[in-house]
Amino acid sequence: ERTVSYLETKAVEGNVKVWVFFTDRGVKTPQEFSRVAATLYDGLTERALARRAKVGKDKLMITDVPVKAEYVDAIVELGATLRRTSRYLNAASFEVPLAGLDEISSQQFVAEIRPMLAAKKEYGVAPKDQDESKSLDGMELNYGASYAQLAQINVIAAHNAGYSGAGVLVAMFDTGFRTSHTVFSNIVTTGRLIAEYDFVFDDDDVDNEPEDNSSSWNHGTYTWSTLGGEWANNHYGPAYGADFVLAKTEDIRSETPVEEDNWVAAVEWSDSIGAEVISSSLTYTDWYTYSDFDGNTATVTIAADLAASLGIVVCNSAGNSGPGAGTIGAPSDGDSVLAVGAVYSSGTIVGFSSHGPTYDGRIKPEICARGSATACASASSDVSLTAVSGTSLSCPLIGGVAALVIEAHPDWTVMQVREAIMMTGDNAATPDNTYGWGIANCLDAINYGWEPEYVHGDADESGFIDIDDVTYLIAYIFSDGATPTPVEAAGDADGSGEVDIDDVLYLIAYIFSGGPDPV
Repeated sequence: ERTVSYLETKAVEGNVKVWVFFTDRGVKTPQEFSRVAATLYDGLTERALARRAKVGKDKLMITDVPVKAEYVDAIVELGATLRRTSRYLNAASFEVPLAGLDEISSQQFVAEIRPMLAAKKEYGVAPKDQDESKSLDGMELNYGASYAQLAQINVIAAHNAGYSGAGVLVAMFDTGFRTSHTVFSNIVTTGRLIAEYDFVFDDDDVDNEPEDNSSSWNHGTYTWSTLGGEWANNHYGPAYGADFVLAKTEDIRSETPVEEDNWVAAVEWSDSIGAEVISSSLTYTDWYTYSDFDGNTATVTIAADLAASLGIVVCNSAGNSGPGAGTIGAPSDGDSVLAVGAVYSSGTIVGFSSHGPTYDGRIKPEICARGSATACASASSDVSLTAVSGTSLSCPLIGGVAALVIEAHPDWTVMQVREAIMMTGDNAATPDNTYGWGIANCLDAINYGWEPEYVHGDADESGFIDIDDVTYLIAYIFSDGATPTPVEAAGDADGSGEVDIDDVLYLIAYIFSGGPDPV
């Protein structure tokens, strides 16, 4: 009823935009999955598989299986126009006649219909900070106006220690990008712009096109330069040495330009290429109520958390709807997402920065960086610089921090990177729903000390439980293999106090039959 009431207010000439979620993918047995999987590896780069391997998911998963084409065709035959399909969500987005929703929902293979939301990008308005020192004696780099925002999150020290994000692949989602700007010239000429895709016009050009609003590339130029720009004596981003993929997801020609299906499609595209960080500066609130911001309901939140489970650190703006409580939107409510708040150069929270908690009571944002008069590049020319306010600008600073932490620790999982950034924030001792864990400290996050967390059943200490643990235990029990350490945690899957054949049987039941978690 809420869906229909909402869509009635959004109909254009009798048509509405919706997600249609399907009941299955047409793959119902292991044999069918194996047959389909044999054709899917070409869609994932070696870089993507290596990143997934860190979280034990280098093998294909059910979320890699595409939507069943017959289901999509059947919806089209009912008068719908297909927009995009999502393998993550097992869903497709359509433009459909409002009058046809009942017939679509009655199809046996349709699990749910939801509105496809759009969100207008909001810019924060804050008093201009004082312009800090633009040069730095004794430093290897001359940062220009970007010095203060990097020093505030201790990136300067990380750069001096040799970190630049080198080898880390970062995905930027935004309105478009002026790729010819001088701050990006080194990225382009050294081949570190790995891929670009325009999800608005479905082509490979993320710069302004003739059909675009003339300001389309403004915001993306701001955010990309904030994270990864490099122009000696003028500007640096935290991850100026990283590799990049650029996704143009937002069509600013309309009043509600940022549509969910482009964002979800960009996540899946970034995953397949091998992105390790996503920096995204938008939140969705329209149609959703506060109770939907529980980390498990909003469509984009589900996609963001799934990306995180596949090894991608997702950094998202907290939003510019503060200072009220519970003003976080989706996907920032995700339990695996780094929601980023905005502070002044003084370290005080900016009034517009959105606050938590989530509906289920979790603290948000996780971390903060400068979002007032943040130095960045302007798309008005190839040599223009400016300063912009908003959590849209604090987010890429944290995306850059994440890239530097990954560079230093390429074996760390998403949750380890996330914890390192949060637990080294300046408010980590008393996190709250204004600052979260506080202002980031990049070098401290890089140097964060991890104590091994032994999981019952994780005999080979890979960080997760899989068939390799069964093999490891068999080797230990029957072939005098290496002893799991500590034995009582890593090898004793059934909690008996001994490592024996019963632990092998317990793990087999857990892995293949959905038995209880090792205890």
